[in-house]
Amino acid sequence: MMKAGRILLEMLKQYGVDTIFGLPGETTLHLYEEWKTFPDIRHVMVRDERSSAFMAHGYAKISGKPGICESPSPGATHLAPGLLEAQKSAIPLLAFTSDIPLHMEKRNMLTGFDQPNLLRSAVKETMDITRPEDIPFFIRRAFRVATTGRPGPVHLRLPMDMLEMSADPDDLYAQREFSRCPGLRSCADAEQVHAAVDLLEKAERGFLVCGQGTVTSGAWEAVTAIAEQFGLAVGTSIGGKGAISELHPLSVGVVGARGGTSFSNGVLADADLVFFVGSSTDSAGTAGWTLPPRKGKAKVIQLDVSEAELGNNYASDVLLLGDAKATLEAMLAEATRRQLPSRRSRGEELRHQGERYRESCTEGLLCDSAPVHPMRFVCALSPFLSDDAPVVVDPGISAIYPATYLRLGHPGRRFVCNFAIGALGFGLSAAIGAAFAAPGSPVTALSGDGSFGFCAAEMETLARTKANVKFFLFDNRSFGWIRATNFFEFGTSEHFSTDFDATDYCRVAEGFGLRTARIAAPQDLGPTLRAVYAEPGPVFVEVKALPEDQCVPPVPGWARRSAEKGIHTFY
Repeated sequence: MMKAGRILLEMLKQYGVDTIFGLPGETTLHLYEEWKTFPDIRHVMVRDERSSAFMAHGYAKISGKPGICESPSPGATHLAPGLLEAQKSAIPLLAFTSDIPLHMEKRNMLTGFDQPNLLRSAVKETMDITRPEDIPFFIRRAFRVATTGRPGPVHLRLPMDMLEMSADPDDLYAQREFSRCPGLRSCADAEQVHAAVDLLEKAERGFLVCGQGTVTSGAWEAVTAIAEQFGLAVGTSIGGKGAISELHPLSVGVVGARGGTSFSNGVLADADLVFFVGSSTDSAGTAGWTLPPRKGKAKVIQLDVSEAELGNNYASDVLLLGDAKATLEAMLAEATRRQLPSRRSRGEELRHQGERYRESCTEGLLCDSAPVHPMRFVCALSPFLSDDAPVVVDPGISAIYPATYLRLGHPGRRFVCNFAIGALGFGLSAAIGAAFAAPGSPVTALSGDGSFGFCAAEMETLARTKANVKFFLFDNRSFGWIRATNFFEFGTSEHFSTDFDATDYCRVAEGFGLRTARIAAPQDLGPTLRAVYAEPGPVFVEVKALPEDQCVPPVPGWARRSAEKGIHTFY
């Protein structure tokens, strides 16, 4: 006979789980009692349940395995923002919440509430485990649901009286094919594959748009091969960054309103065929469905593992339902069968266009004004990032510049952002999760002072765990993105509830026991970055910055309005 907590831990171990993020509570203590003698799975204590879900997100994005978080009953409400981001981002998570005995809920027992109804809209599935002998069944189901089809989070509720029980299950086994994402791959219908190849063969200015699903599928090698086969320019959404080496001649970088440039968006606008792969065709990735225009002349192919996304925003000539990697490989096999010649030579034309665009940004790269221009900061940072080192960004100035100007030379699971929902407070926690997924590499995290207010307590977690995170905080004393949106939408410099008083963030970080540095001017960049990346373990760096209405990021709509107002911006 085994206690319920031991059965749960044994099942998770069989799925290769090595790290769980969470924090203690009275309803979970019976599980913790078993955990004390179960060293195979590390428990990372966090300071807020929302952070535990964001840490699991960062872990999942970098490792390719489902991230795991846990919470006691009163903290289940705090999980909702992190689970919703994972749901909209299609990131596989398992979230365990303990609870009071279910029959006590209507008696007003402390901390009890209807957890499944609260979380149902934020997860793929929510399940109650009421008998310890059912734990293996529910764990298998949770991993299957989280890692197949359109991936996402699964919630499992563990009543505390169930955790006190024992059982002798006869089905203590894992379905190991679902221990990573994607679990089992599906391939699009052969007839549709042939139709897609027909269109690609005829296209002269084809464009491949890769969303986050491309990276989740691990399809970067297939993306490169299909682009070279058909001479396709390749752009990614901000979440799809990593789907191809951004130094490849056919890569034009990020497209859309969060990282796109006049170069990348211009090539997309000129396409005679657009091939969406693993993309939700959301507003950010398409600049409000203007890139490409919904009623444009370009042919459209869409490949997605989710039937709900196929043709959702764009009328498509060919729809491919299946895993990105498996279906792209089937298309390559069809091209080989037809003996189609490679058209990778288009890369030279695109490479020259890209070089001309980057030459136009020289002023930003050489800007000596203080505080440091974010473009100059990102380009100075680039040489310090190893080929496989994760980069995690928070929404705002800390995301838009690295998305645009940080050219990742190696594809893969490296770039972590949260632009499905875009809640603040994501970056630091996700970076800690990424550090546990990639313990041999320093994690670079870029955040803003607006986000910092949501997650400052996790600085203690960072110091305590000694996770190798280099945490850069842009201090522009405001919710800068909202300031800029107000400025460009309403044409007024009068700001409403956006600005902060001055804070010495280095002293705050030092109070948590972290080593710190500050970048206030361009001459600080080289010496500070060399020192930061020479240090083992976590380092906090405050980067002085201007708000976005005074240092306008490359956003298509803002670029147009900046030109009208005579304000210079790099786009």
